[in-house]
Amino acid sequence: MTIWELSEKAEYIADRHRQLQDQWHTYCNTLIQAVTLSKAHLYHAVGCSPDEDLCFVLFDHFIVHIEPATGFNCHTIEYALSTRDDNTRLLIGTAELNNAGQIDNTVNIRDRQQVLDHYLGKIGSVYDSLYQAVHDDTPLNMSELKQELARHALA
Repeated sequence: MTIWELSEKAEYIADRHRQLQDQWHTYCNTLIQAVTLSKAHLYHAVGCSPDEDLCFVLFDHFIVHIEPATGFNCHTIEYALSTRDDNTRLLIGTAELNNAGQIDNTVNIRDRQQVLDHYLGKIGSVYDSLYQAVHDDTPLNMSELKQELARHALA
């Protein structure tokens, strides 16, 4: 392989990597806008920190982490849950970001309502579990929540 062939391949790789990063940032911006501008009471607060990609604090106790899965050129987005006092993350969903700027081949990353609906679909079982615990006046820790979410996944 000549230096020019290598250079051409390197340029292609760099361009595609930049495109994926731009799409990731667009998705994050759209999701933040969708959550913060929503008139619905979601009880979310944006809780980003320098070492995190995107996270929301839910009911001032749970943290929903949204970040790309590890690996170069990985198109998978992971949705995970932790608490303020325990950073152990529970994976609650995944999605795929494609080269056309869509999530799961159907959601336009620039459409706030589509992005919000998709996101709420990913975390809906968390709300169901929290609602049930509050309704039944039972405490809920991460291990119980993990079991509850597994039950929702099987249903």
